[in-house]
Amino acid sequence: MKLLDKNNLLNRQKFDIKIIKNIPQEAGMGGGSMNVASLINFFINQKLLKIKKNELKKLTSQLGSDVILGIKPTNTILSENGDIKRYNNNTKFHTLVVKPNFGCSTKNIYSKVKSFSKPQFSFPKTKMFEVKYLKTLNNDLEKIAFKKYSKLKKIKLFLSNTHNNMFVRMSGSGSSIVAYFDSKRSCGNAYSQFKRKFSSHWCIASKTI
Repeated sequence: MKLLDKNNLLNRQKFDIKIIKNIPQEAGMGGGSMNVASLINFFINQKLLKIKKNELKKLTSQLGSDVILGIKPTNTILSENGDIKRYNNNTKFHTLVVKPNFGCSTKNIYSKVKSFSKPQFSFPKTKMFEVKYLKTLNNDLEKIAFKKYSKLKKIKLFLSNTHNNMFVRMSGSGSSIVAYFDSKRSCGNAYSQFKRKFSSHWCIASKTI
């Protein structure tokens, strides 16, 4: 809000903002960035903020590198140079998102990184939404997080053994783990199995948009 005021983009209007979170903190799911994106979307939709595409990109980059993903987020790929590309894609996944009763500090996890693998999204293509391709990808931060929190590795192994899962990934720097399914029924069955095994952990069945 200070940045919007500084650039006089809201005509000095003031707002009382209440944030209701549907995901836990320290889950590695970009919650803070999506808070920002949700506000920007609201201001644009209500015609309170009039901003050109190139100005919007500059604004979001000042707030966070992944904020731009929350501006019309469906089927969007963010490349390493900050450009975004959107696709018409019919691939939909049912997801089981789980988080143990502890969080991961993004700052702490990234401080342990020695090197990253070669960027995959320099030249985005529609194949990036295909299951066959997604299965080949990895989250470089998993090794670091699993070394610090052995329970995360245990949770991923459990989800990887659920029936009909397509693949399982840690989200961001953790501590949430996401299992992907091609049907609501398979996802629901995995949800029931997980809650029986890890009753104290946060867990929700969802789907991609």
